[in-house]
Amino acid sequence: MRLYTALALFCGICAAAPALERDGWRRQEQGGAVAYFKGQDAMIMVVPAKPWVGELRSAYTRALGSFLGGKIVAGGDLRDAGSGALEAEYEVQEPNGTRTYRASVGWVRNGNFESLLYAANDAASFQRYRSTAADFFKDYRGNADAQPAASSKPSPAPQAPPAPAGSVSGIVGGEWYTGRVSTIQRQDSVTGRMAPPAGNNMTFKFHADGTYQQYGLMQFTYATCVNSYFMNITGRYELKGDKLTLTPLDGTYDSRTCGGQPVRKPVNKVVTTDTIRLTGDELLMTDEKGASSTYRRK
Repeated sequence: MRLYTALALFCGICAAAPALERDGWRRQEQGGAVAYFKGQDAMIMVVPAKPWVGELRSAYTRALGSFLGGKIVAGGDLRDAGSGALEAEYEVQEPNGTRTYRASVGWVRNGNFESLLYAANDAASFQRYRSTAADFFKDYRGNADAQPAASSKPSPAPQAPPAPAGSVSGIVGGEWYTGRVSTIQRQDSVTGRMAPPAGNNMTFKFHADGTYQQYGLMQFTYATCVNSYFMNITGRYELKGDKLTLTPLDGTYDSRTCGGQPVRKPVNKVVTTDTIRLTGDELLMTDEKGASSTYRRK
């Protein structure tokens, strides 16, 4: 699955995440964006990787002001986190006036700025789950560093027989969808109003002329307000055997935090190649790092 700023799954997440899930953290992902929620109190997120050339401190300082939005009002001093990474803890004033508490770690690897974020709604929650977040940060970075460099590919996992060569429109053409909506809906204790339920969705439309559309939404309630991310991409595709290559040509990513002003950014025009597996009305797409998503025909 893919979403805001080409949110990508990192290779360390599969090994680091089970402890969170065993402890009751709820996983939500969209377009490669992966976040874990402890009720409405805290969140741990794998932040989208961004291509970066330059000095780490500059990249990380810029990122501190953009993680989920908000204005840093306390803390934010960068510290050495070992193995070439930096870390920081800080308080943020949200657009709706509330404060949240955050910790993050960032590093540059293989030409990308990578980072992890921990955020909590209040100081008590921040302290309660801080060690859990620290363990996730450590495990994730350790497993990511143990993976082969981007220039070398891991041995492929066993796959079903490849799809025959040809156009997507003749094999998996049309519209494919994945997503879910949470059955839990939060009520504001002051106003009594119900917040929109958390959820995500992603749709691909493959056209006979070799073009595609990709659009989706991820929405969750955090720090007493609704955060939403929307993507809309158009591009060209090519299918060779079971390899589906997507070339974005145009599109936007939109974000809105706590009812603030929408922020729009252009799509990152990064070419990706997925391995596909078609079973009836289900399409499994697996990216080059092994992250898979299942889409169903509309």
